[in-house]
Amino acid sequence: MNQFFKQISPGGQLLALLLILVVFFILGTGVAIVTVEMGDSNMDLLSQALSQIIVFGGAALFWGYMIHGNMLQYMKFGKPQPNWKSILVALLCLLLILPASDWLSIVNDKLHFPNSLSNAEQLLRRIGNNSQYIMESYLLRGGVGELIINIIVLAVVPAFCEELFFRGALQQTLDSCFRGKHHLAIWTTAAIFSLMHGEIFAFLPRLLLGLLLGYFFFYGRSIWLNIAAHFLNNLTVVVMYFLAAHGAIEVEMAESLGLPFIVVLATFGADLLLFKYFFITKTMPETEIGENKL
Repeated sequence: MNQFFKQISPGGQLLALLLILVVFFILGTGVAIVTVEMGDSNMDLLSQALSQIIVFGGAALFWGYMIHGNMLQYMKFGKPQPNWKSILVALLCLLLILPASDWLSIVNDKLHFPNSLSNAEQLLRRIGNNSQYIMESYLLRGGVGELIINIIVLAVVPAFCEELFFRGALQQTLDSCFRGKHHLAIWTTAAIFSLMHGEIFAFLPRLLLGLLLGYFFFYGRSIWLNIAAHFLNNLTVVVMYFLAAHGAIEVEMAESLGLPFIVVLATFGADLLLFKYFFITKTMPETEIGENKL
């Protein structure tokens, strides 16, 4: 079976990956339906976690085994292992990009469809608002137990499972399809990553996050950097809403930082310089810098 997947064309591999995702989506949906019927909001979150583990984690690991045999090596869990300095720099890069992500959220929300598609826009906005309302109902619960559950379900699980699928499986498969056009693979993966979250009026900030994670995976050569950064991004949201639930900050601050545009530009520029210096100029071998530079 491994040899079969290795021998088919890159386009065939992409199609196979998507079919595997569909199969695991059906399995994950079935498990989610069963668990969600059991009752309370914690079971709803458990249902969401199990669905992500099966759909994204299961599909990615199965794909890694089919295409490579050693799925952990294929997903870049092995060598080279990132040191703590690399992880800390990655986390700093993530924090520095949050003001730009927040600014893009505001810009994205102000975009409108043409008048002829106004009904479609209203429908999509209602869907997005409903999703936001449901998510906030989980995030604004004030107990420490609920905080721990939120961290596990909304930060830990997506960090592992989404990175396994989108960067570990999809980005590498697209890279083969595009015959080594790495940046095209990264941008395409980031766009799909954003679209699959199902909120068109939050597309731009998730696209930016997907790009950062895609370049972490490409230049950092370890999925651990992605998992750490993705976890911190989601953890920040969980903690901000927890603080808002206890009155430590306003709910509006959890929803939007509202920083001046000059701060957005400064932090984004600092982020680019830090990433380029540490992950490209300093870390990569000189032969690879010339081939892969931004």
